[in-house]
Amino acid sequence: MQKIQSYLYPNRVTIIADLAGFTTEYTNVYQRTIKIYQGVDNVIQFDVKNADQKRLDLTTTVGAQTLSLAVIDEGNKLVNTYAITPLNQTTYKGLGTVTIPATDLANLYSPQNLKYSVINTTAGIKTPLYTDSRFSALGTIELVGTAVAVSRPSRMYKDFTAEIDLKGLPIYHSSSIPVTFYEAVITSTVNLAISVKNFIGTIWLDATEQSTIAVESYRAAGRPFGSWSTSVLYTGTIPFGSGISVGRYRYVRVSYQSQNSQGTGAVFTISKNNGIYAVTGIVKGGTGYTANALILVPGSQLGGIDAVNDALITVTSIATVGSSYSISSVTSASVSGTATAGFSVFQASGSNYSGLIDTITVS
Repeated sequence: MQKIQSYLYPNRVTIIADLAGFTTEYTNVYQRTIKIYQGVDNVIQFDVKNADQKRLDLTTTVGAQTLSLAVIDEGNKLVNTYAITPLNQTTYKGLGTVTIPATDLANLYSPQNLKYSVINTTAGIKTPLYTDSRFSALGTIELVGTAVAVSRPSRMYKDFTAEIDLKGLPIYHSSSIPVTFYEAVITSTVNLAISVKNFIGTIWLDATEQSTIAVESYRAAGRPFGSWSTSVLYTGTIPFGSGISVGRYRYVRVSYQSQNSQGTGAVFTISKNNGIYAVTGIVKGGTGYTANALILVPGSQLGGIDAVNDALITVTSIATVGSSYSISSVTSASVSGTATAGFSVFQASGSNYSGLIDTITVS
């Protein structure tokens, strides 16, 4: 039978108050390093003594609620300052405690050796207490980050690269997202919260079982998790990507294609009539457009406010149908958006519009 012994003892540090009238002679043979851990609130107990190794009453000799602990990182930056609370001095004379909350340690890298000092403030005068065996005002705290298990944090992806398809339109791919983790419990599903902004188009997931990331391995897998499409502007988190079964896949990536256009030079006659837009004419058809391309006209060009009264033009037909590189001009278009009140006619040109994936959060 194996036996493992565990011990529970206070994280106690002895410090010396060099008060007036005392000659400091005491030298501690060994002062242990304080260990604190990420993920939990850490309670440290201080034992305040004079040069004769006699405990001091913290509510009278040192001053009520005047002791504080300053924690400093390796770059000499102050992490925080904490009040040291005296215990019942009748029962626990000279003892005080301080709590370093887990939230203050969450963003510190570990392991690292922090420094600390204990300061007594009386009548506005700050006096350091000795915290090590050679009467230095600085002690050492070892920050450990692996003693307490924590859940895997969510990760966010925002970078995309583009490739051109056979029609000359870009397809965007996210960074490769690992879905196989070295954990006690094998990962069976992942959740991808895919947030889009003013999106029209199709989103899908590529995947690969290979241990190395390669474009061809993604293409070989096709679209194993299906796809999601919208033909109307959508902003928010799409209903796709939740509870994706990992199976034997090692990496996935999010790909999307929006109704993009490389066209230029189109000018439209747009009328507004009591809040409704209409395309009443094509002044210039421009070149390089494809059917279903989107063109955004800012509301300020139409007597309104940008982002509130924008007009989104959809190209419904083009003059030439052929290869992706043929010169194509707009021959008809439709428009959507909220116009201001009244009746007016404008000539306006806009910019090619492409919805996008804003962020991917993986959990």
